Amino acid sequence: MRRARAGRLPRRASARLAKRCVIAAVACGSLALAACASGFRPPELIGGTDLVYPSEARAAGVEGRVLVRYDVTADGRVENAAVVSAEPSGVFENAALAAVRSWRFRPSAKEGKPVAAPSRVSEVAFRIGEAARYDDAPRPKPKD
Repeated sequence: MRRARAGRLPRRASARLAKRCVIAAVACGSLALAACASGFRPPELIGGTDLVYPSEARAAGVEGRVLVRYDVTADGRVENAAVVSAEPSGVFENAALAAVRSWRFRPSAKEGKPVAAPSRVSEVAFRIGEAARYDDAPRPKPKD
C-alpha cells in the first residue's frame, strides 16, 4: 500500500470524505427546504456591539470561550442570557454576556409573522491576535 504525502489524503480516504461532504450538503439543503416549506424562518443576527476582550486576560495571554444560552424575542431582542459553561471559569463570562445581550436579530417568522426563538445557544470565543469573532454564532449579513 502506498503512503500518502504529508498533508494529502490517500485516494480512498479522499473519496470517502468527498462522499460525506456531498451527503452533508444534501442534508443541509433538505433542512433549509423543509424550513421554507413549513413557513418558518430562523432568527438572523443583524447587529450588536463589538466583543470586548478583558484587559487583564489579554495582558496575561489568556484565551477561552463561553457558551451562552438566550432567548430571542418576537421583536429581535435578546432576553434571559445566561452562561452555560466557560473555559477558563471566572474570566470571560461578563464580557460574553454583554456581547450577547447587545445582539439584535431579525426575528424568527412563522407563516410570515414574527415569533420568539427560545433557548438559542452560541459560543463566544476569545482569542488573542484575531479580530473579535463568534464561533458557531449567527453572523450579520453584509450590507449591500
